[in-house]
Amino acid sequence: MASAQGNLIAFETALDQRGIRYQEMEDSKVPALRIGYSLSNIDHLDVYFWFDDIGTTLHYATGVITHVPEDKTDVGLRAVNQLNVQYRWLSFYLDSDNDVLANADAIILQDVVGDQCYELLQRAINVTDEAYAVLMKAIWGSN
Repeated sequence: MASAQGNLIAFETALDQRGIRYQEMEDSKVPALRIGYSLSNIDHLDVYFWFDDIGTTLHYATGVITHVPEDKTDVGLRAVNQLNVQYRWLSFYLDSDNDVLANADAIILQDVVGDQCYELLQRAINVTDEAYAVLMKAIWGSN
């Protein structure tokens, strides 16, 4: 039977095998990890994974991708909408602080949970890195 803790351990094993550092989020109500990355377009991005109690799904999200100045909120919202059409693996949004973030949910396949989570992580960072350039161009008029 699947468990959230078992899924967390499988993902940690997949990350360990690839030499990727992570941090367990001990203050979380469910098993969770934070993985930090430096990307081509973004100096630092955190990606978070939360494993549900029943062990069959997970939620993952980025930290802040960028901040949209108040006077550019309309432009930021249009850019976020464009990203949501362009990329299907993540949902982008503008939060109440005018920060752009992204998140998604996934069903976990027990036989390959570690590799599946690693693939979701890679898609999240690659899509976010590409999306950052789109956001910068929309907000500031250049990359």
